[in-house]
Amino acid sequence: MTKQPTVTSKMIMNLVEQQDFRCAISGRELTPQTASLDHILPLSRGGEHGINNVWVVDHQVNSAKGTMTCDEFVTMCRDVATHQEKQLVDAAA
Repeated sequence: MTKQPTVTSKMIMNLVEQQDFRCAISGRELTPQTASLDHILPLSRGGEHGINNVWVVDHQVNSAKGTMTCDEFVTMCRDVATHQEKQLVDAAA
């Protein structure tokens, strides 16, 4: 049985400090109430639970991202923003 990589609270605090207390994806300010640990390569996609595969993000961002990669999530967000802008233009016409 192989030992799973571990992530300690001290490691997480170091990440938060390296990120200047900002969400790694959105740049939102992180607080103890809003911070959430996220796997860069989701565990369901073969990612490991190790310090090199985690970052700290806003919990709402993490919830919306789900099991997507960051690239997939950003692409989806762009699609949503583009569609909503078109809806507003069409509604104003």
